[in-house]
Amino acid sequence: MSQKLLIVVLVVLVLIFLITLGMAGCHGSRRPDPDHAGVVGALKGLQGKRFLVIGDKASTNCAVINAVTLRVNGTCFISLQKRAFFRKSTRVAFRNCVDPPGCTTPSTFPSLRVDVNPRKGPTQSDQVSGERCYGTSIGHAGGTISLTGNTTIVLQREGCPE
Repeated sequence: MSQKLLIVVLVVLVLIFLITLGMAGCHGSRRPDPDHAGVVGALKGLQGKRFLVIGDKASTNCAVINAVTLRVNGTCFISLQKRAFFRKSTRVAFRNCVDPPGCTTPSTFPSLRVDVNPRKGPTQSDQVSGERCYGTSIGHAGGTISLTGNTTIVLQREGCPE
């Protein structure tokens, strides 16, 4: 009798899990929208505290001014290597820099295009001209971020303000 009850409870839990996944998948959209972010936006609170650091499973062909400042002149790439399966995603947040190397004056981006190509998951292309900060994340499988423009960026250790 107790084995049958255990099987019924397990089946119910699996069904609830599958229904939850199905409902979450229906709310996603192909276009990012802060007001209707879909599954990825719903999981925003579960993002890790690990931010992009060049040299820590990440490399770049952008000109490196210092540990957190990169010069984009034309097109350059940031590559993130694969990490352990149970690791959370790597968060990426950067802002425009007008006064290197200190970069203390906040300003909006001039013309800058960001293409995010994770090894697993959807790609993302954004024109961030006029924005003060750009944020995204790359899963543990790694991927590439392509930056096209003419500016200097500062990698942040915190997310973009909302």
